[in-house]
Amino acid sequence: MAIYIINGGVGKHIAFTALIDKLAEKGEVQMMTAYPDVFRHHPKVKASYSHEEPGLYDRVPRDTDIVFREPYYSPFVFAKTHLLYEWAKLLGIEYEGELPQWHSCKKWCREAKEVIKRIPKKKFILVQFGGGQSPYDVNQPRVFIPQGQRRAYPLNMAQDFINQFTKAHPDIAVVNYSMVNEEYSHLGGCCVLNTAYWLYPELLKASMGFVGIDSSLQHMAAGVGVSGVVIWGATGPEQFGYPIHGNISNTTNHHMRPLCVRFGDNKNADGSMWVDRDILSTAVPVDKLMEVTDAMLDMKLNKEEAKGIAEEDCDCDDDCGEDCKCKGA
Repeated sequence: MAIYIINGGVGKHIAFTALIDKLAEKGEVQMMTAYPDVFRHHPKVKASYSHEEPGLYDRVPRDTDIVFREPYYSPFVFAKTHLLYEWAKLLGIEYEGELPQWHSCKKWCREAKEVIKRIPKKKFILVQFGGGQSPYDVNQPRVFIPQGQRRAYPLNMAQDFINQFTKAHPDIAVVNYSMVNEEYSHLGGCCVLNTAYWLYPELLKASMGFVGIDSSLQHMAAGVGVSGVVIWGATGPEQFGYPIHGNISNTTNHHMRPLCVRFGDNKNADGSMWVDRDILSTAVPVDKLMEVTDAMLDMKLNKEEAKGIAEEDCDCDDDCGEDCKCKGA
């Protein structure tokens, strides 16, 4: 039996689910994370614990392997391989392009259906133009700590895109994944739902797709098999992305600066000092983003418009309380 410990954001946690099937071949899988809900309904995860759960180690058998492997402190920082490839190597398994897996329960599906009723139009897309903070306590008034603009799409360009999109597609609503205390939550022409992050995978299933940056929404979408458009800046799809999505960038010069800086490396590969690039000069133009988004919508309109929400993964019901079959509940 092993307990796998993960640090980092919700997107990183969802990405890790791509490795669970192969880890389960080695033995029983348990998780200890800041986001236990990511793993709570996975059929091959026996238990999912919170880092903050009191008395946890008093209940864990003494022969349990405690496994912590941090890919951000590996050759991954050189930006030559995918996060999951290096993570798998550290864990002694092989990564062969598996996608993340998101598993829900009947309770979450019902809650997501109620949330969808608040969206003003039947058809909708989701957008995420900035990110980097925890999605917990979405209604808790907190000071937003910016995570830098390396991955974000410029605010004025995001608004321009929404304006163009809503004009071109008046029958499709734009649902903003941003949290209430982020500047991106104030974009006009959007619907902000202020709901739990674990419901968004179900919303993605019912959507026409998404447009976002390198952040949690693209990992969620991959986890439920929903394609969308991902805008890349300082990071690239070869590091964090998935071929299921339309990955677009205005530069081929992706840098892993947020990670390299942790090693005290403030220089480029040629020895010159690193200076944050002008985000406006490297951002994907709005007309290009509209073109790729329209192509995504055309493709989906030629198929089924949305997968819809299915109640299948976990049999937990109503309150997810003490009698629930969920792992770690």
